[in-house]
Amino acid sequence: MKQENYNKELEKEKEKLNRLADKALESGIPLTQDEAFMAQNRKVDELIVKIQMEKERHRNKQRER
Repeated sequence: MKQENYNKELEKEKEKLNRLADKALESGIPLTQDEAFMAQNRKVDELIVKIQMEKERHRNKQRER
């Protein structure tokens, strides 16, 4: 169940990241210099790490059985 929640949240946050990227590029701001984009990018990265950790926990539980 956690995995599904993380995946839904990741999709939502990635959409937000894409909107921020479009806005920055339309304004002529390099993505690495756009604070809102970079903050959202870090948020997406953190979610990806959580998903990977959850997958690893699941694999470890499967091995124990």
